[in-house]
Amino acid sequence: MVPIQSRLKIAENPYMMAHGRDIGSHKNFFRAIEIFDSQKVPPMNIESLSLDQMRAALAVADLGSFSAAARTFNRTQSAVSYAVTTIEQQLGIALFDRSDGQKPRPTETGRVLLREMEAVVRRADEIRKQARAIGKGQELELVITIDAVFPVECLAATLKEFEGKFSTVQIHLNIEVMGAVQRDVLDGKSVLGVIGSLPVLPPGLIGDALPPIVRIPVAARDHPLSRGTPECRLPHRLLLDHVQIVHSERSALTEGRDFSVYSGRTWRVNDLAAKRDLLIAGIGWGYMPTHCVGKDVTAGALRRLWVEDLRDENTIALIVVRRRDRLLGPAARWMVSRLTERSFHQSLLAKTEKRQLEAPERN
Repeated sequence: MVPIQSRLKIAENPYMMAHGRDIGSHKNFFRAIEIFDSQKVPPMNIESLSLDQMRAALAVADLGSFSAAARTFNRTQSAVSYAVTTIEQQLGIALFDRSDGQKPRPTETGRVLLREMEAVVRRADEIRKQARAIGKGQELELVITIDAVFPVECLAATLKEFEGKFSTVQIHLNIEVMGAVQRDVLDGKSVLGVIGSLPVLPPGLIGDALPPIVRIPVAARDHPLSRGTPECRLPHRLLLDHVQIVHSERSALTEGRDFSVYSGRTWRVNDLAAKRDLLIAGIGWGYMPTHCVGKDVTAGALRRLWVEDLRDENTIALIVVRRRDRLLGPAARWMVSRLTERSFHQSLLAKTEKRQLEAPERN
């Protein structure tokens, strides 16, 4: 005996439709159930489903008729009708309501299955496109590690263009600090890296220069070191009385080395956002990229420091690097080309210069 849930779906079964059973009236309803129970209905056979059948069913649903679908595929209407009927028989489900001579309309169950078929067909097209790209030497993925000081917003437009040109290549974007970027590229974890703070490259890497990042010393507006002005700088010795928050990393490449450290009391964090939050909270002072804190300085949450013998700003050199012994694929070559173009350099400069213009001290 067929479960009652299946028998109540009898109106959607293509086998009953094919045998011309009249199940529309209440009089014949239970007789129809007996007929359905007595038939040897084959089990669902999804293994034999074909993409052509799915495409035919999707075209009928999209265009609203078998004839229009046939014209799209340059096939006969009977061929499209046969493809749809076959897939319905294989599924044991009527995808379309063909009653009353109306245009074929997806059944409730058909709408669900057609959505699934659309996903299968789309994925198959992606696999075919990816296979062709791989055959031409294109990468499956591109792993890029960038230094935390690099403004990711400047990379967004380039990545959007990349997605349109290399839709089958997955991007993995890692954020690291200083020597950890070099280590990812040297170890082969990343194909490309954008490094900062370490202008001397090891022999295994080659690179192209990008415009530098500008950093300024800042502290919270009520911090004692914020009382200086360009005209009346604070004594340098005051730095020794306060915590300097330093951007640190976890690689061994810079172990034992400090950069722009002026105080004997240091707190170390490896995340710029955390460093900014600590500075705004009034815990110490530190150098920050202008594109990270320009708005905070303008709003008054942070203030620039003016201290004797403390550099008013410093710069971090940025370099796009890759391994010297690694041949780049088409996607990686395109990315390097874009990052080293004059237009990208100009957009990067405009971003940092804009932040600097937003960062004048308000007295």
